Amino acid sequence: MYRMQEEPIDLSQVFENVGPDTGAVLIFAGTVRNDGMDVLRLETDKEEAEKEIHKIISEAEEKWDLTRVQVIHRYGPMKVGEVIVLITVASSHRDVGYAASRYLIDELKVRVPIWKAELFGDKVRWVPGAGE
Repeated sequence: MYRMQEEPIDLSQVFENVGPDTGAVLIFAGTVRNDGMDVLRLETDKEEAEKEIHKIISEAEEKWDLTRVQVIHRYGPMKVGEVIVLITVASSHRDVGYAASRYLIDELKVRVPIWKAELFGDKVRWVPGAGE
């Protein structure tokens, strides 16, 4: 499961559909850190981002025996402390889950077209997105 959304991520979704074959559920929540900015704004081509996230999930599912994968990524304005990305990996064993989770976030950061605007009062600093 994957999606891009503007609204806050509901962390209660983490354990939905965890089946009896699952021995480990790994959760990665990337949050807005305080780099002195007031607000972070992420922009994306939602359709292209979802296509790329789908490819990355498919690759992870081919590499590892996973029982469930979920990637939710936000766009739009966010404040320090809010969750930007939630990755949940369920697998039979923890080692598989850790490897897949790391792969998912690393590939997402490199390949998904997302552009970041850091707002410092009345100043904006744009940070290049994936592939730039």
